Amino acid sequence: MMNRLDTIATRQKQSRVRDAMFAVALAVAAFVSITGVETACQAATTHAVHVAQLAPRQ
Repeated sequence: MMNRLDTIATRQKQSRVRDAMFAVALAVAAFVSITGVETACQAATTHAVHVAQLAPRQ
């Protein structure tokens, strides 16, 4: 039989695991977001260069 302190300790351990999983998920989401923004910026820059190259020169 578990006493009150054992119950509290068990809940804290479970909470730490949940917090660690949340931190990992947050890190993955941040990485994906940063990668997506970087790709979009790179694509926009490449597009602008191509448009500038195709523009008629005066």
